Amino acid sequence: MRIAVVGGGLTGMSAALALSEAGVRVSLFERDATLGGVAGSFEVNGTLLERFYHHIFTSDTAIQEMIARLGLSSRLEWSQTNTSYFADRIYRLSAPLDLVLFRPLPLIDRLRMGLLVFQARMVRDWRPLEAQTARQWLTHLAGARVYHDVWAPLMRGKFGPYADEISAVWMWNKLKLRGSSRGKGMRESLGYLRGGFGLLIEAMTGALLKQGVSIKSATPVERIEQHGGGFVVRTSVGEEEFDQVLVTVAPALFADMVPWLPGEYLERLRQIRYLANVCVILSLERGLSEVYWLNISDNSIPFVGLVEHTNLRRPAEYGGRHLVYLSRYCDPDDMYYRMSDHDLVQAYLPHLQRIFPHFRSDWLVQSYVWRERYAQPVIAMHYSELKPPFASPAAGLWLCSMAQVYPEDRGMNYAVDYGQRIAGEILAQGGK
Repeated sequence: MRIAVVGGGLTGMSAALALSEAGVRVSLFERDATLGGVAGSFEVNGTLLERFYHHIFTSDTAIQEMIARLGLSSRLEWSQTNTSYFADRIYRLSAPLDLVLFRPLPLIDRLRMGLLVFQARMVRDWRPLEAQTARQWLTHLAGARVYHDVWAPLMRGKFGPYADEISAVWMWNKLKLRGSSRGKGMRESLGYLRGGFGLLIEAMTGALLKQGVSIKSATPVERIEQHGGGFVVRTSVGEEEFDQVLVTVAPALFADMVPWLPGEYLERLRQIRYLANVCVILSLERGLSEVYWLNISDNSIPFVGLVEHTNLRRPAEYGGRHLVYLSRYCDPDDMYYRMSDHDLVQAYLPHLQRIFPHFRSDWLVQSYVWRERYAQPVIAMHYSELKPPFASPAAGLWLCSMAQVYPEDRGMNYAVDYGQRIAGEILAQGGK
């Protein structure tokens, strides 16, 4: 049995590894020169760093198990992190006492906001939440003021024009996930691989090669066609025949590869909307603050998240540089997404100085800009009715993407988890 896996992110890599270990001959196709997808890395002063910020939660068991089986457990380190919120100034929100001191809200609303994590963890069945928007659910639980003053700006910053459509399920999952990683004193603990998650990608690549997987990087798949009892995978460098094909890219991209599938099915795939992401990484001589994760509620600032990575890791690991991610979710025609790298960084610097008045532009040593067209599925109400199954209408042709991990949200853990799940389903259906 020969199977093609299209997409060399963590989902495709995990599926290819599981299939090959079961005796399947696997070819892995990836459009980029390197594997990893949005978990891909580059080097900063000799150390791997993710192009888009990453960490893991204590509840992320699938990726922790993968790290262990590849012999990297000694590099997995856990740190308590600081989370804060920027409105008119920075407000620390890492512990219950911080919320008591959160001046933008009256005391009763601070208490109601603080209960949200506990209320989310009490939900045992998420399905009734599908009929509510995040706005409706949060307003019901915490009141209109809490939503209007705290959550609405963050939702607009994250989802833009789709903010009022987002399902309560998405918000419930976010609150549940963050709450599950809080330990003693309700401080959040996050995990990171010393040396970068690129080490995991390298170890998985080595394991794939050891299993005999044919890795075809820098080989974008243009079309998949039925041929006899199997499929032909066409790329810019030629074509190959396979018995089955697993595609792990965004549903809209999959639809473009298989225009011969039924129209209703293709329309369902294309109805799944995605936000793009443009991520700026600044390498600075000095740190901005002690905050790891800063949520930006002021929508006049063009990034919704500021992640000071070197408050999770030590600057010494990167040659003494302080590394800061500035993340913007947007439509692909957004002006900031389309700016040149230089112009984008220059547009961001005044906003950075507004948040941190002590910041000086001459601290900037180097900048990096990364873009991903299919970064965040837009999870609206009743999304379960839209989510496609793994099996396509063509027997032996499969789809497994971050748009299908619902009710969970995208992330490295679920990429590994669902890659293994789809491999199991293929094997159960006779993919041997």
